[in-house]
Amino acid sequence: MHHPLDQNHLAIEVQALISAARALQTEHQERLARYRTADGEVNEDWRSEYDDTRATTAIEASDHLDTFVEQLALLTGPPARLPFTVTVAGHQRHDGERPYSFALYATGLDDALRTLAELPGFQRWLREEAELVAEGAEPDVTLVPEQCHPGLRAPGEYIDLRAEQARTPAPSRTDASLPTALGTAHRPAPRRR
Repeated sequence: MHHPLDQNHLAIEVQALISAARALQTEHQERLARYRTADGEVNEDWRSEYDDTRATTAIEASDHLDTFVEQLALLTGPPARLPFTVTVAGHQRHDGERPYSFALYATGLDDALRTLAELPGFQRWLREEAELVAEGAEPDVTLVPEQCHPGLRAPGEYIDLRAEQARTPAPSRTDASLPTALGTAHRPAPRRR
């Protein structure tokens, strides 16, 4: 459970995490330095040992990073749910109708989509969309990812579901699947760095 910390205590805790990470970094650099020449190049006579040590230190660093992130998460608490806009185009987009934007509180797009699917107002909208297509078919809706973002659009340009969200139990955080109606096929591919 998150306990609020005063800024001085938080700074001390974060500095301790940074110090531990720097100590591990120094230790790893020293272990690898044994296999380098005075110019900093790897001595080819020791290449195999260097590669083994590098793999071992990389695994240790990865494990330490996991711990580091966990500790930071404990110190800072869960991410804040801020106003978020999700935009969905309905069946009438084929006739030139503009997409619908929904305002809610979320930590990001995945959280917004899970939350939106749980809200009665959005479920009603989906049922209305389903009535526009063939009987028994899924609603013809698609996510408009370029119009989904933190923050809100201009007043009057979105359906505000935040008050309804406050009255609705939070969605399960363990369910990572997206609402079927929006489908993952309509989500943008992850950006390559």
